[in-house]
Amino acid sequence: MEFIDTHCHLDMILAKLGLPDFHSFRAQCLPPEFAGCITISCAPDSIEAALAVLDEPQVYGAFGIHPHDAKAYGPELEARLQGALSHPKALAWGEIGLDYHYDFSPREEQREVFARQIRQGVALGKPLIIHTREAEEDTLELLEREAPRDWKIHVHCFTSSPGMAERLLASFPNLCLGFTGIVTFKNALELQGIAKATPLDRILLETDGPYLAPIPHRGKPAHPGHIPFIAAKIAELKGVEVGTVYAAARENTRRTYGI
Repeated sequence: MEFIDTHCHLDMILAKLGLPDFHSFRAQCLPPEFAGCITISCAPDSIEAALAVLDEPQVYGAFGIHPHDAKAYGPELEARLQGALSHPKALAWGEIGLDYHYDFSPREEQREVFARQIRQGVALGKPLIIHTREAEEDTLELLEREAPRDWKIHVHCFTSSPGMAERLLASFPNLCLGFTGIVTFKNALELQGIAKATPLDRILLETDGPYLAPIPHRGKPAHPGHIPFIAAKIAELKGVEVGTVYAAARENTRRTYGI
């Protein structure tokens, strides 16, 4: 029943909870089944904070630039990411992608930076962590153009359409969809259908903490200790034992990230 949260933002979680360090957080919030988490740095000012927490046991990292900050991307920032990804516990390039909901960076700039980061992640041999919101066709086009078909890809916090899920899973055999606390929301019927239809060997468990806490913690900061609520909902949707979901997710995490 051990679990790994494959996508969270530890520096933000600690700040939201008012805790001084990971040791305090682990003592107060994490159950014995917690086996690890991947903390994500996806903004220019979060790289050092994520690197600092990698000294903790059971904490791994990923580094990339979110589409919101695509306008800040350039050679200097790319060099910082490459340096961070040389850390032995830095597992993946991401999260990267497209976000047409907020358009905090111009769309053309988002596309250029997304393509550039896919190429950088592939050149370093790192799995890719993808963010996509209201940008299905462009996300698919760029992934299919830039990423090798057999690449390890985690489409995190999946909330896109059933058709998008089907095409991603068909196009990339080593791609997994990440499900967060959203899958527990009462109004998330389409997403629940996608989770039910997604094969167990293509599912990753994640919180995206401090965002998107699952029921019954909705409205509070999400954190890796909430993974059991997500796993339980997926087990319910699929009509299997929760231990089956945990075992599959652990194997998928090992296959994708090597942990």
